Amino acid sequence: MPRLSHAVSKYRKHRASGQAIVTLAGKDHYLGPHGTKASDIV
Repeated sequence: MPRLSHAVSKYRKHRASGQAIVTLAGKDHYLGPHGTKASDIV
């Protein structure tokens, strides 16, 4: 049986590249430069 996850995704910084990352459904998605409006999660 698959694991059910209700965890809230986390907005974090990829140290090597300075990019913002969020993990959704087990996959990492890069959002752009960390801390900018372009990478904000609404």
